[in-house]
This record gives sequence, structure tokens and C-alpha cells, in this order.
Amino acid sequence: MVGAVSLDRARFAGPGLHMTHRRGERIPRERHLRSQAEFARLKAEGRATRGQHCLVVAEPCPGEPTKVAFVASRRGVGNAVERNRARRRLREIVRRRWPRVAPEGVRMMFVAFRSVLAAPHLELVRDVERLLHQVGAIDTVEPRS
Repeated sequence: MVGAVSLDRARFAGPGLHMTHRRGERIPRERHLRSQAEFARLKAEGRATRGQHCLVVAEPCPGEPTKVAFVASRRGVGNAVERNRARRRLREIVRRRWPRVAPEGVRMMFVAFRSVLAAPHLELVRDVERLLHQVGAIDTVEPRS
């Protein structure tokens, strides 16, 4: 049994099966809203735009780098596992579109609704892209089939 497990590990440990990290795949750490002051300013001065599965609070900030945050509350989404899943789904969709996001001029916070958990991926993508377009973070919404 021990030999079989090590053979299975050896089979899946080949160099071609590991995920590679290309430059630009992540939203840079300096592009995350982090401080309490940034959140407070965004809540006070930002404008909320509601989508079907999430809300985005955005504030124009000309000359400053674009920053983003993802929020899922216990009341709005559920327990810790569900909140993490909701944030992960939204973060991944925005991460894939990050090269198209304006490099400066927008501060935004995505607030997940409970429906993020059950929404089909393409429906959630359309919702997030539409919100990004409405707040001026991306120029065009790419058509999806």
C-alpha cells in the first residue's frame, strides 16, 4: 500500500503538471484597499451600484492607482466557508479582467450577496463586468456566449 501511494505521487509530480505563475496574474498587493481610513473614505464618498449578485461601491480618484476590495458579511452571505467562497469567486473574476482595468482613477469595493454562492459562473461574470463598466473601471464589456 505504501509503495502504491508513492507511485501515485510520483506519477502526478511531473514538471508539466504544476501551475505556473506568469507575471500579471495576480492583483498586486499595493492595489488592495487595506486601511480602515481607505474603507471609511470609500463608504462616505463612494457611489453604490447594485448588480444582480453583488454591489460595487466606487469612488473616482484621479491620479491615484486603482484599488479594489472584496467584502462578504456574515448577515449578507453566511458562515465563514460561504463568505470565503463568495469573496474567492468575485476576486477570481476581477483578477482575470485586471489587465483591462484602468491603472489609475478608481477605488472600488465589491460587496457579495448570498446569490453569489449559487450563481452560474457566466452569469456572475456578466454581472461583474457590467458593474466594472458602469463605474468606469473598464471600457467595454466583452460579449460572452
